[in-house]
Amino acid sequence: MQRDLEIEYPKKPIKCILTCNDASDDDFKPSLLFTHGAGGNLQSDAIANFVEGFASSGLGILCFQGNMNLKSRVKMFEAVFENRGKNAPTCVGGRSMGARAAIMAAKESTTHYVLISYPLHTGEEVRDEILLDIPATAKVIFVSGDHDEMCQISRLDAVRKKMNCQTYRVIVAGADHGMNVKPKAATKPVGIKTGQVVAEWLRIHAHGDGHEGIISWDNDLEEAQWTGWIAAA
Repeated sequence: MQRDLEIEYPKKPIKCILTCNDASDDDFKPSLLFTHGAGGNLQSDAIANFVEGFASSGLGILCFQGNMNLKSRVKMFEAVFENRGKNAPTCVGGRSMGARAAIMAAKESTTHYVLISYPLHTGEEVRDEILLDIPATAKVIFVSGDHDEMCQISRLDAVRKKMNCQTYRVIVAGADHGMNVKPKAATKPVGIKTGQVVAEWLRIHAHGDGHEGIISWDNDLEEAQWTGWIAAA
């Protein structure tokens, strides 16, 4: 069930979509506060597929629409936090630039971070400073395509080793920065699977020794496959 919401903000209200089992409940506390990337919106395939998968697992997600300015997006996060009050999620996240904004806007009460297609590098520049500042008590999940030109997996793993908190990594086989895979028909079910895996991660706090896993498309079965959490080699 989805519900459109508007939150007061200078110049114009922030458009939000609450997706959960009972979106009519004004006091409902979603599990995740999430936003899109710089060039996208709440209707983009990467967002819609992730949200569908996440909400299908029974958890609620509140997404908001922002502009392409990073500082402005951070302020929008803060406005949504203030509006929700005691019902604000303790898990924040976003896609691409939205993931950066989520980290920068996090509160002391934030316990979990969901970083989809985190734009780790542009050429030689590595955007790792804010990642290294995440508190040791938090948990972070990265979901990245192994064809993402802005987040090479080996460079991401190097940063994860330097981070103070627990980190988890989901590789989406064949996916680019926009979470597109081949064949094209596989993009939606693979995107839905990413949302389901993140919801499972958020719900189940014990994963044994497993901190990594892979989502891939099985051409024979014509479905998205998840390895489950496995220990790093």
